Amino acid sequence: MQELKQRLASPPAELTPAERKVVRALLDDYPRLGLGPMTRLARHAGVSDPTIMRLVKKLGFAGYGDFQEALLADVDDRLRSPRTLLAERRERMGRDDTCARYLDQAGQSLQQTLGLTRPDDIQRLADWLLDSRLRVHCHGGRFSRFLAGYLVTHLRLLRPQCRLLDDGALLPDQLYDLGRQDLLVLFDYRRYQSQAQHVAQAAKARGTRLVLFTDIYASPLREHADLIVSSPVESASPFDSLVPAMAQVEALVATLVARMGAPLDERLEGIDQLRNAFSSHILEE
Repeated sequence: MQELKQRLASPPAELTPAERKVVRALLDDYPRLGLGPMTRLARHAGVSDPTIMRLVKKLGFAGYGDFQEALLADVDDRLRSPRTLLAERRERMGRDDTCARYLDQAGQSLQQTLGLTRPDDIQRLADWLLDSRLRVHCHGGRFSRFLAGYLVTHLRLLRPQCRLLDDGALLPDQLYDLGRQDLLVLFDYRRYQSQAQHVAQAAKARGTRLVLFTDIYASPLREHADLIVSSPVESASPFDSLVPAMAQVEALVATLVARMGAPLDERLEGIDQLRNAFSSHILEE
């Protein structure tokens, strides 16, 4: 059977505008919102209880209780380690053209990401990142740290006061200095790490604005975030894919560049002049 989150992202039947609002609410706070009472979901989505009943039946469930049972099963599955996933996927990986299948699924995930990424949220995040009064800090987990570094590397070309938070002994020192003048962009995907939780809690305790890039599941950091950017992570291998998350980061950078004018030209020209002085690219001449 198709995974529940995939059924939500790509419903098997045509949905009404009200039903699409419920789907959006479920995916934005998946799976937490769907595990509560139906009335709470209806209130959150701004629809009636009958609308939710019609939606779950279109998704192939007998009722809301049946839908929640499937949701609980999905929650149990989502935190399994690559080791436990390897056995069930190894046979298929050996039987299929693994490379082609992987790339095909990555393309499908990018299409899902387009629907999950709200333009208003990206513009709001761009407003914060372009606010020169805010200092920007980025942090990621074991596998997502490269995304934080990738974003910081680009942001440093666009604006001053951007830093990748340390991943070791200096991290508490850096967190202590955070305040209301800071913006923290945090990357955390399933098999969520306790360190990311501590970072988020420390930042919020100091009044720091928090942006969370995460999957569509139940990251415990969601309750701390001022803005959430979600993406699918499933792949044909036992390891989650961060291709959609990388696309979101690059789309964010493109949005920032599109909104910047002459100051960006001047900044990039000045940086290039310094690079030339340091002979960073010795083969450019």
